Amino acid sequence: MTHLIEDFPQSQHPTGESSLSEIDLYGPATESQPNGRLAKLNEKNVAASLAGEASAADAASTGAVRHKRRVLLIDDDLNMHEFCRHYLEKAGYEFLATPSGVQGLELIQQGAADLVLLDFMMPDKDGYAIFKELATNDEYRHVRHVPVVMLTAYADQRRKHDLIAMGLKMYLVKPFGGQELIKVIENIHVTSEAEERRLEQERHRLHEANEENLLLRSLLRDTYTFDNIVGTNRQMKEIFEKVIKVARTDANIMIYGESGTGKELIARSIHAHSQRAKGPFVPVDCVALPGSLLESELFGYEKGAFTGAVSAKRGLLELANDGTFFLDEICELNLDLQAKLLRVLQERQFRHLGGKDLINVNIRVISATNREPLEAVKEKQLRHDLYYRLNVIPIQLPPLRERRDDIPLLAQHFLNKFCRENERPAMRFSDEAMKRLLRYPWPGNVRELQNVVERMVSLANGSLIGVEDLPDHVRNEQEPVASDVFSLSTDLTLREARQRWMEMFEKKYLIELLNRYNGNISRVARKAGVHRMTIYRMLKQYQITLRTAIDKP
Repeated sequence: MTHLIEDFPQSQHPTGESSLSEIDLYGPATESQPNGRLAKLNEKNVAASLAGEASAADAASTGAVRHKRRVLLIDDDLNMHEFCRHYLEKAGYEFLATPSGVQGLELIQQGAADLVLLDFMMPDKDGYAIFKELATNDEYRHVRHVPVVMLTAYADQRRKHDLIAMGLKMYLVKPFGGQELIKVIENIHVTSEAEERRLEQERHRLHEANEENLLLRSLLRDTYTFDNIVGTNRQMKEIFEKVIKVARTDANIMIYGESGTGKELIARSIHAHSQRAKGPFVPVDCVALPGSLLESELFGYEKGAFTGAVSAKRGLLELANDGTFFLDEICELNLDLQAKLLRVLQERQFRHLGGKDLINVNIRVISATNREPLEAVKEKQLRHDLYYRLNVIPIQLPPLRERRDDIPLLAQHFLNKFCRENERPAMRFSDEAMKRLLRYPWPGNVRELQNVVERMVSLANGSLIGVEDLPDHVRNEQEPVASDVFSLSTDLTLREARQRWMEMFEKKYLIELLNRYNGNISRVARKAGVHRMTIYRMLKQYQITLRTAIDKP
């Protein structure tokens, strides 16, 4: 709608003459030849606006110039130009105007506007086409944050909905008053500033989250890397070279070794360096749950499958899809579940408990045991067909007592680690303390060494770890009595001698912990770094009763 002359307020020049009296508001104006005074004002404002951007940073730093918000009007109605100019400049805005949609797009692309007033109906390129261009053309991606207010005297509801769907902030129906216009613009700026602050906070949060994610990924690589091995033992280097090769494959792997030798660490390392690294790593402790409960956890269940199944639940096998499924202490899994697991490995399919539909899974299985797998097969505690499925690539980890040359490096590594974590100054071991660490058999292997070092860092008073800082059972360890072991070695194979040695140390270690904690199984398991069920299994294996262990001098 064209505004009448009496609708406009009369602003005064310093000479006292009316500003409107100099302008032919009803004179002809075209895209190529707009109103003369209007064109000069626009040229002046646009030039000042674009040129001023180069020095805006300096002006802001000195506080000499405060940036005015720039409002661009794209409308072929020149009366509307002067109407908006009066109110906007009076409100402190910098005003730009053009009757051409094409020229308006160019000004927006050049970054000349902080807000755009866009007329819906224009002869060369209407407001709908202009806004659609801004919203969809990648050339204007950098200016899509600029708010647009559509000015319209036409009630095209379908197009209005389309514009709002494309991101239009607001539209004004002509005719409207000057105060209404200012209020709309101010509300949009307040909303835009709040949104900008929210986006800035979100960007900051995402930046922090990204930094944290990168840090976690870095820590993950550092923790599970094969390049920074702590130790120089030849056996461990050969194992890591083997692990590097098998990580690139998708074959099932069985890792066996005593408790505390790092079987799960190796499994996580294989996953982190495999093609499945972006998928999940799902560990399952086969001794942590009884068979019936473990089955529902592995396979999941449907609502009503059993008493208490009030809703459906996905199983761990399903959650491990496209990733790695780690079965710890596989020899402790009951035979019925072993048969069901074997079928999953063969068919790569299973059903929820109480379900009918087959669920496909794509998983790599890594299993671990602290027992000799073939012995478990002979004792009928591990199915032979499951053993051959899982044991495609075997990896045996040596106990710490068989790589004593790594103890000084591991001990110092853990010492540095816990000093950093507890913000303690650098520490070192005395020569005598290191001799005691080397002498001790470490039945709990690397995990026990780590726990001992953490305890010493927490309790030490100075920067030197001495004999007095060692736990009693480490400090009081006598020189190894080799005669019994070596006498065994002459009569036994190397594997049998090693097994006997391990049993002797495990039995002695367990009895000492039971004595220290007065038979409290939970505290013994926590100290040993194993599950309570493992302690119960060891008691049964070595025929130790709590009474005989605690009464033992």
